[in-house]
Amino acid sequence: MERITIVGMGPIGASIGLGLKRSRLADTEIVGTAADRKALSTAVKMGAMDRTEVNLSSALNGAKLVIVDMPLAESRSFLETMGPAMDDGCVVTDVGTTKIRIMDWAAEFLPREVTFIGGHPLLKNPPRELEDADAKLLSGVDYAVIPAKSATSDSVRTVVGMVEALDANPLFLDASEHDSYAAAMIYLPIVLSSAFVTATAGSESWREMHRLAASEFADLSGPASNDPQDNEDACFANPDALVHWLDEMITELYSYRNQIKDRSDNLLEPFVRAWEARARWEANAVVESAESNLPSSADAMASVFMGQRLVDRYREMRSGDTKKHSWKYNK
Repeated sequence: MERITIVGMGPIGASIGLGLKRSRLADTEIVGTAADRKALSTAVKMGAMDRTEVNLSSALNGAKLVIVDMPLAESRSFLETMGPAMDDGCVVTDVGTTKIRIMDWAAEFLPREVTFIGGHPLLKNPPRELEDADAKLLSGVDYAVIPAKSATSDSVRTVVGMVEALDANPLFLDASEHDSYAAAMIYLPIVLSSAFVTATAGSESWREMHRLAASEFADLSGPASNDPQDNEDACFANPDALVHWLDEMITELYSYRNQIKDRSDNLLEPFVRAWEARARWEANAVVESAESNLPSSADAMASVFMGQRLVDRYREMRSGDTKKHSWKYNK
């Protein structure tokens, strides 16, 4: 019987367990291990795994695929501990938002016979609590797959097989490409959210002003409620790229600031551009269906590992039909 082990037990890991159970993989046992026994108990009650092991070595023994679901700050020590307990040929993947650092740690601590394939499910509304885990959470979701340079085609197929069993769409990237995009899409909002909270809560009027904090405040302040250590780790994951995007944001904010100060007749234009850009993103219509058929760098990487058939199928899925969506602003 094949064994899949989930190390750590957050809502993403539990959702993967539920999704794999839902896919009814033949002759496959799903084992969970975590330092938090309460989380393990909750995951078992939810049906996210067949059994649990408190002892990490016992949980890893015989595992063909290991899925790491834990904060970046804890990943280094876990990978160091996991290394000696892993069987030859095992494939390790993760679900975190940072790839360069964890892939460096994997290269340092995992045995040469163990392969690391970075993973990152790209969820628009990720669950925050373990109880929010859902077997269908990853259905239809793009799932970044980031093979290490030493990865074999078989190890990549193992992770892609898991992604497809979850009904997600594999998106092939390299670690630098992934983290440069993440600096803008994930780490920048964390800094902006935290700065928004410290600016408003630091005001002398906060005691009175906070009574007006409603849905808008809740939405924008959300990332600031993450664990502060996790937020710091995210910022230092790719500081050069993050500083670039912070500079871009400062320039953009200053443009808004000047137009508001001057009561500019052109202020509506950037709001319209922002409205339309978000509408395209929400409608999955950022890339027009009539895009060029030239392969992207990610497609090229995928073809090396998986063959052209998978590349063609993935490109067909992601192109979609965007004509039925409307993202033009009409007042």
